[in-house]
Amino acid sequence: MLAAWSLLSGCANFSGIAPDGKMISENALAPGKAVLAASRTAWPDEAWWKSYRDAQLDSLVSRAISGNPVLKTAKERIVLAESMANERHSALLAQGDFGASSSRDRFTALQFIPPPWGGHTEWNNAAVASLSYDLDLWGRLRSAWQASIGEARAQSAEEQEVRIELENAVVRSYIRLAMEYHLRDIAEKQYLELKQGAEIERKRLEAGMGTEMALSEAQSPLPLALAKIEAVDARIAFLKSGLAALAGEGPGAADGITRPGMSLDMPVGLPDRLPANLIGRRPDVRASRWRVEAAGSRIRSAKAAFYPDINLAAVAGFEALGFSQLLSSAAFLAGAGPALSLPLFDGGQRRAGLSAANASYGIAVDQYNEMVVRALKEVSDQLVSYRTETGRLSKAEQSLGLARRASALSMQSFRAGLANYRRVLESEKIALEREEALAMIRDEKLESYARLMLALGGGAK
Repeated sequence: MLAAWSLLSGCANFSGIAPDGKMISENALAPGKAVLAASRTAWPDEAWWKSYRDAQLDSLVSRAISGNPVLKTAKERIVLAESMANERHSALLAQGDFGASSSRDRFTALQFIPPPWGGHTEWNNAAVASLSYDLDLWGRLRSAWQASIGEARAQSAEEQEVRIELENAVVRSYIRLAMEYHLRDIAEKQYLELKQGAEIERKRLEAGMGTEMALSEAQSPLPLALAKIEAVDARIAFLKSGLAALAGEGPGAADGITRPGMSLDMPVGLPDRLPANLIGRRPDVRASRWRVEAAGSRIRSAKAAFYPDINLAAVAGFEALGFSQLLSSAAFLAGAGPALSLPLFDGGQRRAGLSAANASYGIAVDQYNEMVVRALKEVSDQLVSYRTETGRLSKAEQSLGLARRASALSMQSFRAGLANYRRVLESEKIALEREEALAMIRDEKLESYARLMLALGGGAK
């Protein structure tokens, strides 16, 4: 017995091979002022996009979730991973099978076949059932099964991440569509103002009060103003077809998408301040954590491969030449007993497998640590972005109000004969530029809220 254990110890030689990686503690990371200063709010709802209060957006997100091919592929990956886990689990259970055969054979008379069969042709029949069970003494099979479970759970978390990213992509495309409609309004206003200015110069020329040069100068911006409207129309068409594609539909479905009617008035805050709780719901973080667990199970399985294994086996059945006595007691056969497999020499195969498992574990840990740091950064960044855009939006509204007042005063001066229409156009141009800046800031605020929801993991689960 002592010799056997000495031999076992010599076989299980994995000295010098150890996992090199330590998972970071989320709460050991400094969350930063933005997170610590955030007011407390409830976890956003799973259908967080409904905060924009747009029924068309709700419909687009729902269609994307049910029809997007990428999301369907992610779901199929879950099925594949779960099937592989079930296959691994089956190795832990008893294995049984039954086989029957019948063949017409001619037996040689020059070997060990006794008469009357030697030198004759006869039916060779067999019906045998076998049963085997691997004791898995060191947990090699169980660890491999646990690793596959970890992979299946990681795939499930990644499917959730794909779904959240898809929801976010639809919302952000829809926000940009809303902005493009605002920009089109502004471009059309600018075109009408320029057209009116050109018409005034034409009438002044007809009345002998203007010049050809003044008329040409007034008409020259018109083609570019029309081109700007056409460019906005093209971007609107592209965004609509993109939204249809996200839903897994053809370009024709874009024709039914109308102008968005979004509004958002949500308080700025976070549902938690502890980093572990703040980012722990993110599917990508959970998937990365499950992959670390799976890699650890593979290490245990690789170590168990260094030790001997015992497989219990049993067989019973009938074998006979001819059919007359196939099911008789004389044709009955049976056997049972343990089978020991003891690894001795493999040219370093098991050590290489363990080394690879340890390296995979290190990679999984590094990826998890990088994911945690990035996730906390994204939460902080999007919180700052939302607050910043909210402040910018207020200032942009003030600036637009002042520009509108200046434009109204210039129009009053023109009507009173105190200023020419060019001054009116200049004032209106400034007002339209402020309006365009306001539309972009409003778009950025709406998008920053969507990015914050993505950083938090898409809402409560």
